[in-house]
Parts: sequence; structure tokens; C-alpha cells
Amino acid sequence: MNITQESTGDLTATIKVELTPEDYSEKVKQSLKELQRKANMPGFRPGKVPFGMIKKMYGKSAIAEEVNKIITDSLNDYIKENKLDILGYPIGNREKGKEIDFEQEGDYEFYFDIGLVPEVNLELSDNTEVDYYEIKVEDEKIDMYRDDARKRFGTPVNPETVANGDVVNGDFIQLDNDGNLLEEGVTNSAPIHLDFIKDEKVKEEFLGSKKEDKIRFNPLKATGNETETASMLGIKKNETDKLESDYEFTITEITRIEPAKVDKELYQKVYPKDNIEDEKQFRERIGEEASGYY
Repeated sequence: MNITQESTGDLTATIKVELTPEDYSEKVKQSLKELQRKANMPGFRPGKVPFGMIKKMYGKSAIAEEVNKIITDSLNDYIKENKLDILGYPIGNREKGKEIDFEQEGDYEFYFDIGLVPEVNLELSDNTEVDYYEIKVEDEKIDMYRDDARKRFGTPVNPETVANGDVVNGDFIQLDNDGNLLEEGVTNSAPIHLDFIKDEKVKEEFLGSKKEDKIRFNPLKATGNETETASMLGIKKNETDKLESDYEFTITEITRIEPAKVDKELYQKVYPKDNIEDEKQFRERIGEEASGYY
């Protein structure tokens, strides 16, 4: 094997990789022998197919595969050993490279174009000035972060009826085209978050419903998300007939997060290292943190 590099511009070059049969023939032979060992063809006992037949059938693909492995590994090693700082990955140059015939073992040449990272010398001194912006966070944003903290540290409760933001657990049963329960259809128990329901008509059916109530709807149309719906129904995404079917959903449990009170206990949970005494300090601390984000 021989690898050389030719400069084609200030920041471009071409790498040439030359292979001879000595570089890959032994690996090709080993690959074909492994295929021979596993081969199961009519008229021959398992593993006893003549090597010549295996070579005739799979020789071309075996050469191509082994050569490709060697080229990839050699190219990566060359770049590392020569500490080439390149942009992206080498691109095959078809204009310089000849058409490769893998029917017979022979000498091969491959060309790859590379782009080199330019050397940048950036001088900084104590006199370098940049603008530093102090971001003022609006009260509405602080309210949003505070309410988010209240939810994160809230308490799960089980209300009697469904409201916006609730998580509703239940049992799904697939329906047929006439709206009857489908024998041997999909059945699955899963939660559905009301915020994930995009269909307002379906959401209205859920709102105000209670445990043991039954709601018939199309989960895919309701959520508009194939991945979420398939997971919710316990099926694969490509099971189109099941995914697009209507289902009966029986509510078994309603869960709601009761937001935490805005008090010292919440301050301590959100900022355990700070000694925050009142809501004013709490809001100021939220503002500082949000300002850092922005």
C-alpha cells in the first residue's frame, strides 16, 4: 500500500491511496472461507460447497468489501498520523480515479479531496474591549419560571373530574369500522396527557369526565403524532390499520399536579444553597438565573 498527498490549493489537497493484491487478498480469502463454512446449498452438505463456486458467486462483493475496509482504516490512520486538521470528511474524486473492476484482484487507485482548516492567529490583549449586556427579565417571564417551579415541586392528587393539564389513565380497546369492540383487536392500558390532545372536540369530551367514563375517539387524529400514539397503544408505528383505528377509552384514574405554595419550603427546594426569606427575594433570584440564561 502507498499513500501520498498532493496540494491542490492554499487549503485543499488530494490524497492518493494505492493498493495491490498483497494488501487485501488474504483477507478476501478468509472472508470467502467463512462464507464457505456457513454456506448451505442444494446438492452439497452444509459447509462443503466447493471454494471455487463460493469465489465465483461472492468473490466480487468480498473484494469490494475488504478493499473498502482497508481504504477507510488507512485513510483515517493517515490523517491522524500526519495530524491533518481537515474540514468535514474526505470526498472521493471520481475524475482522477479510474473505474474500479472488482471481478478480478488487481492494483487499485483511489483519490480523495480534503479541505484543510486555516490557521487563525487571534491576538487578544488587556486593551481588547467587548460589550457586556445585562439582560432585564420581564415580570411575565419571572411569573412563568415561578409557576414552572410550583409544578415541578407540586403534589400529585386524584380529582373526581378531568380538567386541563390533567393526566388521564385508562384502558384502550380497538373498535371495528361499525364502532363495535373488535375481537382480538388492540387492548392496552396507558396514560394520556390532556395537553397532548390537539383535537379540541376530543379534548371537550375529556373535560369534566370522571372515573369509569368511556370516551370513543381516534387517538392518532387527536394527538397528530404517530410515535406518541403507537407508544400509547403499545403497537408498532408501521401497523397502519391499528394506528388509524378508533378506540374506546375507559378512564381508570385521573392525576393532577397541585402546584406547591409559594413559601419558604418552595424557596429552599428550588435554591437549596440560598437563604431566601420572602417572595421578593425569590423573584429576584429567578430573575438573576434567567438573565444568565439569556
